[in-house]
Amino acid sequence: MARLTHIASLVVVLFAFGCKSSSVGVAQVNDLDYKTRKAFEKSFFEANKQKVLNNSEKARELYSQSLMLHPQSHATMYQLAKLNYQLERYSEALVFAEKAVSTSPTYNHWYSGLLAQYYSKFGKYQKSAEVFIQMIEYEPDVKENYTESANQYYNAKQLAKSIEVLKKMQSYFGIEKVSSTRLDFVYSALGDNDKAVLEMEKLVEAYPDDIQFKGYLSETYVKAGKKEKAVALLERLVKEYPSVGKAHYALYGIKHEAGNDAEAMKHLKEAFKYDDLSLIQKMQAVTVFLHALDKDTTVKADLFDFSEILTANYPNFIEPYIFKSDIYGTTGQYDSARYYIQKALDIDPSKFQLWSKLLGANALLNDVDQQIIDTEKALVLFPNVIALYISLSYAYIEKKNYSKGIKTAEEGLEVAMDKRDKIQLLLCKASAYDKQNMFEMADKNFDKVLKMNPFNGTVLNNYAFSLANRKIKLGMADSMITTALKLEPANPFYLDTKAWILYGKGEFERALRILNKCIQLDPMGEDYYIHAIACYVALENTNMANEMQQKLDKLKNE
Repeated sequence: MARLTHIASLVVVLFAFGCKSSSVGVAQVNDLDYKTRKAFEKSFFEANKQKVLNNSEKARELYSQSLMLHPQSHATMYQLAKLNYQLERYSEALVFAEKAVSTSPTYNHWYSGLLAQYYSKFGKYQKSAEVFIQMIEYEPDVKENYTESANQYYNAKQLAKSIEVLKKMQSYFGIEKVSSTRLDFVYSALGDNDKAVLEMEKLVEAYPDDIQFKGYLSETYVKAGKKEKAVALLERLVKEYPSVGKAHYALYGIKHEAGNDAEAMKHLKEAFKYDDLSLIQKMQAVTVFLHALDKDTTVKADLFDFSEILTANYPNFIEPYIFKSDIYGTTGQYDSARYYIQKALDIDPSKFQLWSKLLGANALLNDVDQQIIDTEKALVLFPNVIALYISLSYAYIEKKNYSKGIKTAEEGLEVAMDKRDKIQLLLCKASAYDKQNMFEMADKNFDKVLKMNPFNGTVLNNYAFSLANRKIKLGMADSMITTALKLEPANPFYLDTKAWILYGKGEFERALRILNKCIQLDPMGEDYYIHAIACYVALENTNMANEMQQKLDKLKNE
């Protein structure tokens, strides 16, 4: 059972001082002799001062002294209740709140409100409800007293009493939103759907021009299993008020659940045109369809329609452009995906998530030049994001601008704190040096990484491949790649390095067996075909070398 919370306006009783009843802020001193009265007033007002200065413990001590001087001061009890609660002395807070109410000779809104709040906070829901009932007797025109009492009876699982209070509220104020919607909620919790429906029908009858109340009634019909009535009501509503997006959205939900997807989508598209349905609700409604893009051409067309509506209606929000980018990305149209992410970045460049998606699109498009441009822009905004240094360094290396690749990696190392980041940046440097045949510097960086983590598969593979390419220290290279393959035995990159080491050792047949496995695992890997051709040439098998070359040429042209 859901727990009903308190009306926010009553929370003010935790902080108010002398706002409604003068008896809260003025201590009762008429029955004291002059000397005691002067001592009490001095202590009480000094306590007030310390409270304002947030010296809570000192204020509590002074209020306690005041109460010793004047044991019947309900104003002092009230202040002690609040201070003890603030100081997490909850049992004392409740005791003083009870005493303030029982000691005061007249009804005090603040005392009773505070006590009711404390009863609720300590799980004494029935007692809280009963205090609010007493408050109704003194202040029958305050709606919050009724709703709070009903809420607390609900929390106490006394639903019949909750209904009784709400009915009393209706008899005083007439049919109105707050009591009707709460009665709907309580009747539904009891499983009495017919009464819940009746309450909402009475509300609509009392306010026939209120569109919102008709929406509430349609929801109650759905909860009560009366979907035909809900549909009929909503269809009348959209006929009378076509621009009510929430009505279309409700019809979408009912039609979709019934399996009538064509009608459901029609209503969802209509709902998207109007502002009473929030952008967040619209995004939540359509993103669930992204997974079906590749399987259902109808869904694909619908999602593009939705994206057009969203970008047209919310041109200054990033979410529609992200959504449109996701559609293109999911369907493999990375250039268009990138275009719409850039549109989102034009609106808000402060979101790193957008830069990450942009760089991912550049990578999928193999657009190294744009990757360099975009990564440099991103680094201006996010100079402490190490992934950007790594991405930029590799992009420079791919463009054979090795000096910039090394410089970028070194800049990243100046701010990197995480060991994994440092390893990636040192690998960038090793790769750049290796590409320039500066093998001493390359090996120095590989060795640094292995000291940091001797079981990093990527480092072991890259170092071993570099040695195999140079045809030196093949035993050491073989030992490294063996360790890497223990970590990932089916990794085609690691297997290719193993084959290339065997090629360096002259074990061409063994190398070919491994390379065939690489091709099975990753048919698009060009290096496997290049290395296989080298093995067949070494074996003087011209036919197989030519066949592999044909496969490689076909792969490059795809």
